[in-house]
Amino acid sequence: MSVRAYVARHLQGSPVALPSVLDRCSERWWRLPPRARAAIVLLALIAFVAAGELRVAAVRDQWGGPPRPALVATEHVAVGRPPEVRAVRLPSALVPDDAPRHVPADARLAFALPKGAVLTRAHLSPRGPAAGLAEDLRVVPVPVDPGWDVRAGGWVDVWALSSSAGSTRVAEHRPVLAVLSDDDPPSALVGLAPTEVAAAMRGFADGEVLLTHAPP
Repeated sequence: MSVRAYVARHLQGSPVALPSVLDRCSERWWRLPPRARAAIVLLALIAFVAAGELRVAAVRDQWGGPPRPALVATEHVAVGRPPEVRAVRLPSALVPDDAPRHVPADARLAFALPKGAVLTRAHLSPRGPAAGLAEDLRVVPVPVDPGWDVRAGGWVDVWALSSSAGSTRVAEHRPVLAVLSDDDPPSALVGLAPTEVAAAMRGFADGEVLLTHAPP
């Protein structure tokens, strides 16, 4: 028997038997006056909409109220670069109080901004990469070899190398604030004390400055 003949046979046969409960409900429904059926349908729609509104209100209370506008990074942005963001609306609890509504044209990041993170005014600090640095330290760019895998958030010792005086450790256990990969060669922004800055500058003048990984 073909599929068409099989379908036609069942469509032309007796209707499918429904459970007796459904039959009784159906009969009672159609015995109601048209206005009563319309009123029941309207009340059901109102109840459905009200339940949805209550659910939305509960979610808003859970997440701090109605959504708020925010600027979210479209990709990972390094320190010192213009922020690349897009405007979105997020639950209030996910938007910091210092989240800006717009970005100045000449803005540069003081902190790295991972993809998907919300931009804050702290990221746009006029202190730049020194925004999170201790007051007794200064930011110094030091060329690094990519093979050394120096990364932002790491800790390094700073060595001055010269052909005459050999190697001298001028700073110990200093923070790496950022690595500027656009430079050639890349530069690590390292926090140094003022006396260490002078020693590092002498190292640049006499030979080379080298960074070595230090324990956290």
